[in-house]
Amino acid sequence: MKIKVLKIRISDHYQNMDEAVVNDYLDRYEILNISTELIKDDINYWSVLIHYKDKHLSQKASKITVDEENDLSEEEIIIYNKLKIWRSEKADKLKLPSYIIFHNKHLMAIARHKPSQIDDLQHISGLGKARIDKFGAEILKVLENA
Repeated sequence: MKIKVLKIRISDHYQNMDEAVVNDYLDRYEILNISTELIKDDINYWSVLIHYKDKHLSQKASKITVDEENDLSEEEIIIYNKLKIWRSEKADKLKLPSYIIFHNKHLMAIARHKPSQIDDLQHISGLGKARIDKFGAEILKVLENA
């Protein structure tokens, strides 16, 4: 078992970004236990203690991954670039770094797999339920228009 301490600052400037970091962490690991405590400071924040373990390697092996842009076909590169534009616009709107929305590897795997239904996104390595629920419908629209 491993532990990680994260914080969610209660501030309009930081809260969305901090929540996205926590959600990304929850998507990537098998969570065993979570404890929280409100800390009062100059900027109040929630301290989040996560007990976790790495997801089983067999789960990762069965999921679609793409490591480099060079591994994509011409058609997949076009889709990948449209996904990057969508991600950039979404990140600007949410005032988050692009990698919090999706990493490049996620977008490359989506371009390769070309999911047509929300459930198909579960086959992409690194995409958890929270991220699929939040962005899945928009991803499918980008793919429909690609």
